[in-house]
Amino acid sequence: MKYYLILIFLILYINCQADPNQQNDENISDEDDDEEVINPIFQDFINDWDQKMQDFDIQYTHLIPVKYKSHAEYYENITKVPCAFVGAFILEEATSKSDVIDFKIIAPNRTVIYQVSSIGSVFQLNLTDKGLYTIEFHNRVLNKEVRPSLMVNSGQNTILEKENLSKTEKKLDSIVTFLKKYEQDTKLAKGFKRIGNEELSKTNKYFFAFSVIETIVLIGVSIWQYFYLKHLFEIKGSL
Repeated sequence: MKYYLILIFLILYINCQADPNQQNDENISDEDDDEEVINPIFQDFINDWDQKMQDFDIQYTHLIPVKYKSHAEYYENITKVPCAFVGAFILEEATSKSDVIDFKIIAPNRTVIYQVSSIGSVFQLNLTDKGLYTIEFHNRVLNKEVRPSLMVNSGQNTILEKENLSKTEKKLDSIVTFLKKYEQDTKLAKGFKRIGNEELSKTNKYFFAFSVIETIVLIGVSIWQYFYLKHLFEIKGSL
């Protein structure tokens, strides 16, 4: 017991004499690890952002899924002109400056007014024509689905996805499609029912004919057996 108490005392003494500077260094190291490290490939984008977007107020941000070798189109409806159309995009999945994504802004008359292939870009456009502007991403480099971040402020309506442009028409189309499918299914069911009834009627006729023939055969065999047995008994009687 005595030696056990001495051992505990020595452990407590060593802990109290630990170097406080080492403990501070560990805390500083932990704080450094908590700080977010910026990927150097985005440094040009960050510098461009700092120069052009200091007073930029983000109206909305979207993560836009773009599969490999496919396009994703979004739309901005400009109803008031002139309009300062300001924004940026960044592809955070990029691991090098060559992992670019194609970005276009197309005017209502289908003229490309901004185009770049990059991992991130800042754009400032002065729009003078009303209408629906197309924002297009094309993923032709990264062999996977990517989600570039799009940040925009136009002071207009929020961004519209292609599927949201004609909801009423699509609902009507879906209703018409449903009705057509229902009509086709009904006709098909009636056809199957008619065919089934015809087959059942044929089967019943065959069964009835077979039953009649079977009855006739049984009656004929019974009559033959009767006369055959009668003839046999007559022969035995004469003997």
